[in-house]
Amino acid sequence: MKKGKKTLPLLKSLSVFNAAVFFCFGCISIFAQSKAVIQVSAETIVTGDRVTLGDIAKVSGANEDLLNRLKTISFGYAPNIGMTREISREQIALAINAAGFSESEIALQSPAKILVRRKGQEISQNQIREAIEKSVLNQFSIDNISAQIIRLDLPENIQVAVGKVEIRTNISGIRNLFARFSLPVEIRVDSKTVRTFAAPLEIEAFAEIFVAAKDLSANAKISETDVRLEKRRLEKPITDYLRDTEKLRGAMLIKAVASGAEITTDSFVAAVVIKFGDSVRIEAQSGNLKIILNGEARSSGKIGDRISVKNLQSKAILQAVVVDEGLVKVIF
Repeated sequence: MKKGKKTLPLLKSLSVFNAAVFFCFGCISIFAQSKAVIQVSAETIVTGDRVTLGDIAKVSGANEDLLNRLKTISFGYAPNIGMTREISREQIALAINAAGFSESEIALQSPAKILVRRKGQEISQNQIREAIEKSVLNQFSIDNISAQIIRLDLPENIQVAVGKVEIRTNISGIRNLFARFSLPVEIRVDSKTVRTFAAPLEIEAFAEIFVAAKDLSANAKISETDVRLEKRRLEKPITDYLRDTEKLRGAMLIKAVASGAEITTDSFVAAVVIKFGDSVRIEAQSGNLKIILNGEARSSGKIGDRISVKNLQSKAILQAVVVDEGLVKVIF
């Protein structure tokens, strides 16, 4: 019985000791949980333009508002694609302190130095080629020109930031698309220009154009019977070739053209088809009403010019547009 009485106080003492130990550990646990634990990785890959604490570290052990404030602490711009940036532990600590956090609020676990890289994506040559073909070759579809790219030199291994990629080309400053030229190319990511370069380009194109059906002399009028259509490879701007016989009305050659040679716009000019004093037919129109009058030219002009004509019946002087040889038109 005496031995049992001595055991009871001992058990009570152990219970008190255990309770004290659990209380101490509980206090330590509560104290630890009140701090934000910042675990910084030795190497990090970021996707955005800027580096934040949330990008390079795991932040835990604090309330949500405190965590969000810590995660948004900025360390400036991210490195360019293919480059690295070094951030020291001291820089991290200073940035945290500058954001208004004291040492008692955080537990920083970080190597002496960390490396930051920028996540990128590769733009393949096929992507660029497809964009160029779409933007350049579509220029010819409305003009019935068959064209293909026979030479295109592109850079390799283009690395850009992660985001929505857009490849743009600009041919507005290129007059002749059928001679070798350098095409300006712009690569944009999320609407920001990240790379520009010039791509040497050569296009092979064919279209039906008019050529001389026989030897043609300089200073001679040219008509539809003097030309024929042939499919030829284009070497000049498409506007330099004759593709519409309407342009031959009232045209005169300014140089000789051999049979089979291409008729280009620099080989003929619009000639004066009505001269002062010439007899003309005046076509007068008002709505659906049309009448033909006899007149006399009081000035000279080419097709499309506005000249003065005299109505021989009423003797009135009218302003008319030259339509063809001996024909003018007046609209009331």
